[in-house]
This record gives sequence, C-alpha cells and structure tokens, in this order.
Amino acid sequence: MSSEVPEVLEARDAYRQAEADARLLRARGRARLGREIDRANQRRVSLEAIARELDVALNQVLRYRETYRNWDRDHPGEPLD
Repeated sequence: MSSEVPEVLEARDAYRQAEADARLLRARGRARLGREIDRANQRRVSLEAIARELDVALNQVLRYRETYRNWDRDHPGEPLD
C-alpha cells in the first residue's frame, strides 16, 4: 500500500522515536539517582536524611533506589553514564 502523505508518516515515525528516546533518557536519569541514593546509603547516610535533602517522602527515595536495582538487574553491564 502506498501512501499519499509520506512526509506525515515520516514525521510520525520521528515523533515516536523521540518519545522512546525520552522515556529511555528519563529511565536512565531515575536509575542514576537511585544508584547515588544506594551508594550514599552504603556510606551510612540514612534514607530519611536523603529524603529530607531531596525534599521528598521516604517512599519516593525507596522507589528511586528500587528503580536503580531493577535497571542493574535488567541491563547487566549497560552503563548509566
């Protein structure tokens, strides 16, 4: 099937790719934050102190850390930086 509007289809494909790229960028950023939270916690910085510094609830800090752990599990060897 040929298209009468190839430019529109091309723009749509570019938009979809941009959306996918943005999701990955956000996921990596969130995982990086979680990694640094995990590292700070390993240095004995309490998660409560981190939450206060970030001005978020403790539960949010836990979710960031979990995001990092999931990333590390699902993307072995793939760098975040």
